[in-house]
Amino acid sequence: MALATDTAAVRQTWQARCLLAAEGKTGAVLLSILAHNFEERLMFICRAIGFSSYLPAPFLTSAATIEKNGAVVAKMMCRDGRERRRALYASERDLRDDFRRLADRVKLSDTSREQLFLAIKNWVVADRRLDPTMDPKDPDAKRLTIH
Repeated sequence: MALATDTAAVRQTWQARCLLAAEGKTGAVLLSILAHNFEERLMFICRAIGFSSYLPAPFLTSAATIEKNGAVVAKMMCRDGRERRRALYASERDLRDDFRRLADRVKLSDTSREQLFLAIKNWVVADRRLDPTMDPKDPDAKRLTIH
């Protein structure tokens, strides 16, 4: 009986609620975010909400980077079995707005929103844009930011 209680509790977590509500690209990105941040718990979360352990292509196979042009990019396993880098969002703002809409739809609490956006921040493993805080007159102004 303890397992049923645990399963019910897992279904109430922001991770499970978001996975159930997310569709399309947002769902694929969310699954990658959760895999990157909660790898050891993700399979249990998926089982608790009735997701299959089989994931058909296309699906994301890497965390994201922000390219020099601002696009949010990750590797994707395509239906043809090839892995390709794909621009998921044109900008960091588009990523943020997509997940704000998801958080609004799911009616996440402030604490859950903070946890979601921290997970998104951790999922973006490199930012290859020029550092916007750096003085352009500085001779080292071409450095890239990596977090």
